[in-house]
Amino acid sequence: MASRSVEVDAELLAKARVAMTPAASVEDAEVVERALRLYVGRRALETAQSMSELTEDEAMRIAYDELHAMRRERRSAA
Repeated sequence: MASRSVEVDAELLAKARVAMTPAASVEDAEVVERALRLYVGRRALETAQSMSELTEDEAMRIAYDELHAMRRERRSAA
């Protein structure tokens, strides 16, 4: 991976570090990389959701149906 030098506001970096778990002894570059990955992931999720033709209620129904099916499968395997 290419290394780049970027100036980041110290206060913003400190807030990002506090928000991370675990935040102990993580390099500044790792804090920035994790924040960028989170941002890119959220944007991808927003894009996928905007392309969906399901309503929120339909999506929740499907999610609950899958959750219940998984729980039934887990109980029958035990």
